[in-house]
Amino acid sequence: MAQRFNHFLTRGCDLLLAPLAKLPPFWGILFLSLLTSLFVLVIYRAVSNPKTVRDTKNQIKANILAIRLYRDFWRTIVGSFFKSMFYTGKYFVLNLFPLLAVLPLMFLLFVQMDVRYGMRPFRPGESITVKARFHSGIGAVNAEIQPNPYFRPAMNPVYIDALKEIDWKLKASAEGSSPIVLNIDGAAVEKNLVIGSSLPALSNRKLADSSLAHFIYPVEKLLVPPTSLEYVSIRYPARSIAFLGFHAHWLVWYLVLTMVIALALKNRFGVEF
Repeated sequence: MAQRFNHFLTRGCDLLLAPLAKLPPFWGILFLSLLTSLFVLVIYRAVSNPKTVRDTKNQIKANILAIRLYRDFWRTIVGSFFKSMFYTGKYFVLNLFPLLAVLPLMFLLFVQMDVRYGMRPFRPGESITVKARFHSGIGAVNAEIQPNPYFRPAMNPVYIDALKEIDWKLKASAEGSSPIVLNIDGAAVEKNLVIGSSLPALSNRKLADSSLAHFIYPVEKLLVPPTSLEYVSIRYPARSIAFLGFHAHWLVWYLVLTMVIALALKNRFGVEF
């Protein structure tokens, strides 16, 4: 069930972002920030009470102002301090319910954005580390990687008994997309590998079972492996998003753009933060 849901969500995001595929990554982030802002504003409008939020904020300001104005009246200061704390707590509670409605869907969007903007494909000449993790001991496991024109072996496999994993070091040799094929005890398992400058959805890990971790690695279908294999992983390099000469992680751009757009449109939606 989780695999089907993730497959549907990933393909839906692919279609949604297809018109922006040839543009720099920043514009896809801007587009998703706009959609997120509209979604958050609609949820806040449906769930929160703008008048109550506004009155609570005014009470916080009034009590802080009273502390500054009546500095010689300790009873007023103490009373205003505790009132300001009370209304501050109330303000957070009022914003908690809309956040609880938004966060689950935001998490799924974060994952879909991270697999597209948080990492980049390997470049020719870069090192690739492949890891096969097992549920049980690896002493009797026979594992090897099939030859492939897109990469070449850089060292012999390393068996790490304490981690129950086998590691390979490869060297990217040509641009393209091709699966890494591992032969494990006579059974072939695959892990997608992308080398070049494209902007596909990438996954650091391919899992063998449909656990909660599959929501974090939604791009590839589950392995059909030997029963002892837990996952196969590679770690793509991190991507930095550039705009007007500034470089930052995609999450920085996304949060800044979402907040700016939401604040700019909140009055039109009759929303109070």
